[in-house]
Amino acid sequence: MRNLKLFFLILLLFSGTVFAQFGKNKVQYKNFDWFFIQTDHFDVYFTNGGETITEFAAHAAEKALSSIQKTFRFRINNRITLIVYNSQNDFQETNVIDQSLSEGIQGFTELFKNRVVVQFNGSYSQFRHLIHHELVHAVMNDMFYGGSLQNIIANNISLTFPLWFSEGLAEFEALGWDVDTDMFIREAAISEYLPDINRLGGYFAYRGGQSVFYYIANKYGKEKIGELLNKIKGLNNVNEAIKSTLGLEIKELNERWRKDIKRTYWPDVALREDPEEFSKRLTDPEKNDGFYNTSPAISPQGDKIAFITNRNFYFDVYLMNAVDGKIIKRLVEGNRTPDFEELNILTPGLTWSPDGTSIALSAKSKGYDVIYIINVETEKRKTLPIRLEAIQSVTWSNNGRYLAFIGQNKKQSDVYLFDLETNILTNLTDDIFTDSDPAWSFDDTKIYFASDRGSFLNNIHLNENFKIYEHDHSQTDIYSINLKDNRIARITDLPFSNETSPREDANGNRLIFISDLNGINNIYVKDLNSDSASFRPITNSITGLYQLSTTKDAKKLVYSTLFKASFNLFLMNNPFEPK
Repeated sequence: MRNLKLFFLILLLFSGTVFAQFGKNKVQYKNFDWFFIQTDHFDVYFTNGGETITEFAAHAAEKALSSIQKTFRFRINNRITLIVYNSQNDFQETNVIDQSLSEGIQGFTELFKNRVVVQFNGSYSQFRHLIHHELVHAVMNDMFYGGSLQNIIANNISLTFPLWFSEGLAEFEALGWDVDTDMFIREAAISEYLPDINRLGGYFAYRGGQSVFYYIANKYGKEKIGELLNKIKGLNNVNEAIKSTLGLEIKELNERWRKDIKRTYWPDVALREDPEEFSKRLTDPEKNDGFYNTSPAISPQGDKIAFITNRNFYFDVYLMNAVDGKIIKRLVEGNRTPDFEELNILTPGLTWSPDGTSIALSAKSKGYDVIYIINVETEKRKTLPIRLEAIQSVTWSNNGRYLAFIGQNKKQSDVYLFDLETNILTNLTDDIFTDSDPAWSFDDTKIYFASDRGSFLNNIHLNENFKIYEHDHSQTDIYSINLKDNRIARITDLPFSNETSPREDANGNRLIFISDLNGINNIYVKDLNSDSASFRPITNSITGLYQLSTTKDAKKLVYSTLFKASFNLFLMNNPFEPK
């Protein structure tokens, strides 16, 4: 449990009360010119090139505030300052607080002046979620503390909220219920490590707390949340307010919530399979393999796996024998040098050269993301002449000449192509939509990717008045882009699920991908030669699967999954064969 808490602290958000002033106390790589706009309730500050994401943030903030005030049955008394950064690397240079901001910290709300600070990471869906989450904290600051530290001191306010309450409420208000939380709570319940309510700390404060509020809303009605908050304001005590609102002591609420969790998820044990039942486990935290093993990349020949792990406390890149899981060597030391300040663990992507001699990966270096190519034998490396706000999911072409990856600028994320012979960088999609998970076709004529673009397959379909905040950016499908004419084709059209991580078989006949169609991330296969939209699942996992990687002949597949309280790597043989 200790390890799990540490891991989950880095994953999603940081929302706390931090007291600091502006000041030059961090390494500064960039000079920012600041601008601001005003809405009915917000002063929104942004930097050079951030006009598009700021317009989105302003609309998202007003919409979120309307929802929050309705739920809370409270109207804010003070305007809220919202500070928007164009990327994670820019965000980490903020002087609003003086503490270091690791990769897992996406945003924060500080109480000194009730300022909300957020970053754009290339996904408008995640950006909306982040803004809504942090505004819950800002509204609570205004509702209970008068919106500033000075007011707390002047009025001798002593009320404090448990972490599960403040973070869980923020997640529930921003998301309601979502697939990621559902998968997380299912795994914790079935593996029997879900804490009691009063012990929901770390990442459990977010997901477990969200589950508690989801239970309250379903059992007693969502209006009870507003009633509860107003009772807290009157009684100045969280537990007493819960008893007054629900008629339950916190102990009884905990018992009812846990029983409801069991009733919901335990039947899945009879209906679904553990990953160990259909694949081979390669890592084990009980053997000091670390509790965070992710971004697996199996070599084209299938003999080695490169992956990111924290088995040495820091996040490093290791090489593993793909047959028995034994460690061959540590290839990259992360978080300790200027070249590898961060390994982009939240959006990872390692890739092998076709001959299996080198890997490529992205990492933070001096305020930007760059791509390194590392020889796995000599460990010599070179830096490619690429520098973007963020780089994710690097993948090597089968002919060895190109790298494809997701690059982020100040307003969007796109599929990029880099020619290793000419050093020419090309933005292939170049539009406002969020793209992710690029993967090469077997003959290098196409690149598959996931996107929230819906039916918009080309920039010419966008009129000059198109606004991303009016577009449904909450759902992703699989697409392909033809490198001869840059035509985008839609591969899946599933409006009520998310599809990611496409991988083509060795002959270009079938495509496997991850979908949460049944509420859990599972692997599906689709026949590319058929006009039919039919596809079928090839796994029925009880826990969500992530980050597929296949060999050149598609006979082996590795993936990462949350299994028994840690992220582990698993190996499947013949994934395209019928089960």
